[in-house]
Amino acid sequence: MNEYKKQLKELNNKTEELQNKSNEINDIIDNLKPAIMNKNNFTISNEEVNKIKKYIEQTNDTTSNLRNANDINIILKKYEDDLREHSNEVRNLKKKIKTRDDRIEELEYDLNEENETIDELEDKVSELQKIVDYFKELWKKFIEFLQNKFFSTNKYDDFINDLYDEDILDENDIDIIQNNKNNDKSDDFER
Repeated sequence: MNEYKKQLKELNNKTEELQNKSNEINDIIDNLKPAIMNKNNFTISNEEVNKIKKYIEQTNDTTSNLRNANDINIILKKYEDDLREHSNEVRNLKKKIKTRDDRIEELEYDLNEENETIDELEDKVSELQKIVDYFKELWKKFIEFLQNKFFSTNKYDDFINDLYDEDILDENDIDIIQNNKNNDKSDDFER
């Protein structure tokens, strides 16, 4: 950017200098003297010819710089357009980031809620496990009681049949009770 400013300043200086030289050339032309032989021709000194040649060189140089300045203007216009487009892209990206941040926040909130639900369910599962363990132990004691009472003598056969008839025990349960009793007895013998 500083390079462009420097070129524009240089161009302004050259343009001002060219204007001064133009005035000087106009003075030379205004003060030309007619030639002695032909009044339609004018005489000009070598010094004045050199001034005019320098003026033409300077004009060409300034014109070249004007072309460069036009190129600079084109570059600056493109730079402004790019900057505007970049600003729009940045604004759009900020919107997308905000939308994603909002979505992430929403998902984090949902995740926290789900984690709380999971914690509650884990607590309930733990409580249920305690209850199941309690009833398993109770059932085990009940089975042992049945084994000890019902199958030790025949006096409880009617009671076992009533449990069976009422669908409280099925054949599988009775087999388990009898097998456990037999297994317990065999375990006793193995000890």
